Amino acid sequence: MTERDSPARLVLIKHSVPEMQIHTESRFWHLSEEGRKRCAPLAEKLRRFNLARIVSSNEPKAVETAELLASELSRTHIVRPDLQENDRTGLGFVGVEAYQDTFRRFFAEPDRVIVGTETAEEARARFTTAVEAVLEEFPEETLAIVTHGTVISLLVSEPTAEERFRLWRRLGLPSYVVVSRPSLEIVEEFYGVD
Repeated sequence: MTERDSPARLVLIKHSVPEMQIHTESRFWHLSEEGRKRCAPLAEKLRRFNLARIVSSNEPKAVETAELLASELSRTHIVRPDLQENDRTGLGFVGVEAYQDTFRRFFAEPDRVIVGTETAEEARARFTTAVEAVLEEFPEETLAIVTHGTVISLLVSEPTAEERFRLWRRLGLPSYVVVSRPSLEIVEEFYGVD
């Protein structure tokens, strides 16, 4: 079977490197200069999938990553609702260790609000429904969705806290996971452009 004959795939892309702004919630962050630079080599890695289009969450860092990829690959970019990261309202700027501890708990206690206003299970259900809507809208196409590491991990990892946390930690800025359609089983992982 050639690449052209292979079944449609979904490429879930974690956005590129944002410009971290200590007094602004992460959902409002834009790409950094380094984040913009990393999109060209990512596009080269994605070229072999012959993506039909690129969909993104509405968060600026995801939109900007998708726009740069779409430009490099000469593809259409569209934004769809509910593909954003888990709600992180009130999560201040914390150190790496505290941040990782917070998300280890987030995955370990999926029915409790650990950060923001959304449980891990609520984020997973919202994101899953949104991904399914995109797949229904564009049946049989190989698509990319530019989104966020936590919701990617909730959707495609083995449903254990440790597996979800492990994938979340591996996903770089940017990175991607390729899944089969419609089963959403992981067929390939790429952990990041440096």
